[in-house]
Amino acid sequence: MNDTISINTLELRAVPDLYNKYFFIPDYQRGYRWGTRQVEQLMDDLTFFFEKGKGEFYCLQPIVVKAMSPEEVESNKLQSEDDENKWYEVIDGQQRLTTIRIILALFGKTSVRFNKKFTIKYKTRPSLGEIFDNFIYDYRRAPYSVVVDERYKDIDSWHIHQAANCVLKWLEKGEPQNKGLDFFDGTFKEAFTRNKNEDGKKSVQVIWYELHDDSEPTETFKRLNDKKVSLNNAELIRAMFLSDSAEYEYEEYIVDSYPEDVQEIVKEREQARKQAHIIEQWDIIEKQLRQPAFWAFVKNDASDAGYSCRIEYLFDLVTQRDEKEKDELFTYLRFEEIVKNKSGVKGLWSLWLKVESYFSTLLTWYHNREYYHKIGYLITEKGNSVLVELLDKSTKQTKSRFAKNIDWMIKQHIMLRMDDDIYSYSYDDGSQAGALKRILFYFNVESTRIISTLDVFPFEHYKKQNWTLEHIHAQNSERIDRNAKDKWKEWIRENIKVLEHLSKRFPEGDRFSPSKLITTLNEKIEEVEKSTFVFDDFARCFDSVNAYYNVMAMADGGTSEVHNISNLALLSGTVNTSISNSVFEVKRQLIMENDARGEYIPYCTRLVFLKYYNKDTDDFSVQQSFYWSEKDRANYLENIKAVLKPVLEAQDPDKENA
Repeated sequence: MNDTISINTLELRAVPDLYNKYFFIPDYQRGYRWGTRQVEQLMDDLTFFFEKGKGEFYCLQPIVVKAMSPEEVESNKLQSEDDENKWYEVIDGQQRLTTIRIILALFGKTSVRFNKKFTIKYKTRPSLGEIFDNFIYDYRRAPYSVVVDERYKDIDSWHIHQAANCVLKWLEKGEPQNKGLDFFDGTFKEAFTRNKNEDGKKSVQVIWYELHDDSEPTETFKRLNDKKVSLNNAELIRAMFLSDSAEYEYEEYIVDSYPEDVQEIVKEREQARKQAHIIEQWDIIEKQLRQPAFWAFVKNDASDAGYSCRIEYLFDLVTQRDEKEKDELFTYLRFEEIVKNKSGVKGLWSLWLKVESYFSTLLTWYHNREYYHKIGYLITEKGNSVLVELLDKSTKQTKSRFAKNIDWMIKQHIMLRMDDDIYSYSYDDGSQAGALKRILFYFNVESTRIISTLDVFPFEHYKKQNWTLEHIHAQNSERIDRNAKDKWKEWIRENIKVLEHLSKRFPEGDRFSPSKLITTLNEKIEEVEKSTFVFDDFARCFDSVNAYYNVMAMADGGTSEVHNISNLALLSGTVNTSISNSVFEVKRQLIMENDARGEYIPYCTRLVFLKYYNKDTDDFSVQQSFYWSEKDRANYLENIKAVLKPVLEAQDPDKENA
């Protein structure tokens, strides 16, 4: 199936947007069955909204449709006045659509000037769609009623007539309160049939969900099963909590303590109090989620793509929505199901308190230094699925057991197998290289936590870039593209720049003077574009530069390129690949330049190129800074082992008492 998020239409449409459209009700749907309760509830809700309700529009529940192919139109013998003969198969929302059509038909009877409508054709009863234009009605007589035409004696016709009569009886009962025919033909009709673009005026809108993918309408119908769907998960969930028709559970002992004649007033006040609380907390939660650092902590990619309101991410966590879920309507449908079936909650208020509880827990973790770093690492690496798991565990476990679970989850994530020696992992092995990148990311996060006590790991900066696993000191020219001469030239140019910097410290005549090497490289950079200059020529340049640094580093014990973690660090993907495959000093200069410009450098990467890991050696103040030596690697590895030791020693908490 194609990605429904990108290709299906989900929008609000006012009632006039339905005019002159043609709808087909397939035979897999039941007939029209709205009774007195549903019709009266709709009339009550609409009337209250038109007179006292908040907001600009009343949102009717969804109509899910799919445009029919010419073959489908022909096979069902459908004809319309539309030149293109365009019909929509109604997959869900037949009850609502038919009720709207009934109300429009009644407008046509109460006012000879009103003739707006749309067409409905029913597969099971082909002539039923004509019933709306054939209501027999005389508003001059009381009681108000629609007479059943002799042509319509089937059960579906009976229910449609009953619904129409229910509207008329509702109007008749409302006459003393000025809610009769004049109201219906005036205020009610004006709002019900108003276009949605009339600013500041109330209208009625439906949620129009049009399928364009290859999903089968019958399967979609089974899935929806007459559930509500949302134009926007967050907004319709908000409507679910804040609508006048919302039903909240109440503490019965409080309500029962009042006289029976005022209990309804008490319930209304309780509902108003709870809804006011939700409005206030909704804004507080949204404001906090809008903080870049907090959002980057709770969201694996720090992106708000797909979220018009960030609080919707919390709703996704509550519903345990899988990141691979393609149904845009999943979260709202799941909320409805939770309330309807009371799945772990008592009702709407209980569900909202669960949302608040999730938010409160996340905020607590955010302000806890250990949780912020360790949980933030897991979220970044594993997405919201691990967050759902941790939120669940946090409610069921003691703090100490929960902390052990976090360490165990990190250990499972960074290791390929539980009996591995991660320090033997090699960059040249694809799966091990992936593990090394996860390990070094955790090393940066955990080092920030335990060493840099005034700062926290900036997930919001880290997630803005693509990080690669790179050799701290590269001595192998084979890692450079053999066919990209522009990369060769850039590599030579950057090394000349660094060598010229060193020449100020080691002038001509000094045994470490790079002047002759600079001259050679300047000659070679002019030759790169020539067809006679091949990769072997560049490799000789590469080797000559390495040889220069090897001479300088002999006292520290130079060695060939190392592919394990002691010679690896995280570098930004913005660093050109030809430069990243360069000697230590070139990288060091680039890191310093980027750092000076205010660009984000991972904590441990910065320490590597500042040679921080040699701070405890006797000659720290006078050591060479141009080469990543054996001593550098040993000190770096020792620090990595010390930082990772607690998590690598973690045990499965579930087996501790086994």
